[in-house]
Amino acid sequence: MWDLMNDYDSTEVFEEYNTKLIYLVYQGNIATNTMENYINIPSQNQSFSQLTINIPGGNLSSDYEVTHNYTFTLSLPNGMIIDTMVLKSLDLSLNINHNINYPIDVDFSINNATVNGSPHNESFSVPSLDYDYNKHYNNIKLRLGANNQLSFDIKITIHGNGSANLSPYFFILSIGMNNIGFSRLFGNLGNYNLNLDNDTITIDLYNNHFDGIINWEDPKIFLNIANSVGAPVNINLNQITAHRTNPPANTVNITTSIPNPWTAIYPSLAEIGQSKISYQQINKSNSNIVDAFNISPNSIDIIANAQINSNSHSNFVIDTSRLHLNGRVELPFHGKAKDFTLIDTVDLDLGDSTYFKYVDWFMFKILTNNFYPIDADVQVYLLDSLNNVIDSIIPADQRIVNSGVVGPGPDYRVLTPSAKMTTNKFEGSRKDALVNVRKALIKAVLNTTDHGSSIVKIYSYEYVNVRVSAQAQLNNLTF
Repeated sequence: MWDLMNDYDSTEVFEEYNTKLIYLVYQGNIATNTMENYINIPSQNQSFSQLTINIPGGNLSSDYEVTHNYTFTLSLPNGMIIDTMVLKSLDLSLNINHNINYPIDVDFSINNATVNGSPHNESFSVPSLDYDYNKHYNNIKLRLGANNQLSFDIKITIHGNGSANLSPYFFILSIGMNNIGFSRLFGNLGNYNLNLDNDTITIDLYNNHFDGIINWEDPKIFLNIANSVGAPVNINLNQITAHRTNPPANTVNITTSIPNPWTAIYPSLAEIGQSKISYQQINKSNSNIVDAFNISPNSIDIIANAQINSNSHSNFVIDTSRLHLNGRVELPFHGKAKDFTLIDTVDLDLGDSTYFKYVDWFMFKILTNNFYPIDADVQVYLLDSLNNVIDSIIPADQRIVNSGVVGPGPDYRVLTPSAKMTTNKFEGSRKDALVNVRKALIKAVLNTTDHGSSIVKIYSYEYVNVRVSAQAQLNNLTF
């Protein structure tokens, strides 16, 4: 059974427990965008009060230095209070307006800041009375004071050249910080709402389902969160819904007692770059999941959102941090099926009349050994190009393949397989009509033991062995 299923399903939708019990697995995955797409640090602009400079004495013939400390509070969104910002992008602009009639140089240093590991400092000459200085940084670390306060020092060196001292002078500084892109933020990150894409888990088992029901004894939905955001994240499960799109359409909302919102665990400062995994399980003891799967759903839809609820200065986020919400449906082959009907159509062309005239009849023989706890009523209908039924392969009184003999619970293992020989002969006009066959419609009605009234389990070592042979009687016509 295990080899057959692995060959059948290349996505490995079938898995097995260590007890060899088989279960179906369907998965869906929701991933948020990276945090740099959610957390936007706006441009920061500040004009400072005029600095008045009085140079003592008469005409200035030597250098004169003036130092001043500036502070301003960064305006950050969503209640963020940041201790450290590591920026991968920053455009710094300084505008200097003054009336000093001597050449001046400026040293500008952001306190507790480093650029590529070295203390920040910019030195430049100011060649005009209204001057703009611009600098781009690819890797700058800023350490902020209380309440997002940025501090920097400026030193103005006035080069006396013997000209008249026209004190008092004014010096006005404006600063702009634009194109701010972070690689890491440390501190209280505030509150951010993260919109998650809706997740649909497709249940392929029911794609060709026509009628009947499978009563799963223990269906489960596993939810897990992989969180690389270094802060508490609440997951809100807004709605989990089972949808049946095959007629008759139906919908069941899955209600559960698992925590909602559900707080995902998060990495510590020592685990930057790692993801921490949180799990929840929806099962028959905490939800109405059995009712949901009794409608034979084609899909399970999960609608969720998330919120970062930072409450500590030990929180952090990196630009590549994200959430992965994974939904996994497990359907152990433990339950019962009653008149569960599958229908599928395949192309089939048996050849042209040129060869059929040399054959008097065809005989098909099918020997089946069934080690499954399932009765199968199988028929193959032969169709023409307009989907009209020409014939069927299996005689009506030979369609049932009985289940094996099932032992007692809780294991419900098949003790003895059943065996069946099916034969069918095509001759005369029935044989000649096969030339018009273009399709085969396969219909299987499945019932667990005792016509769907008994609970069974299916294990990976169970199997069905089918041997097909064909016999043809040729006539005396010359080829």
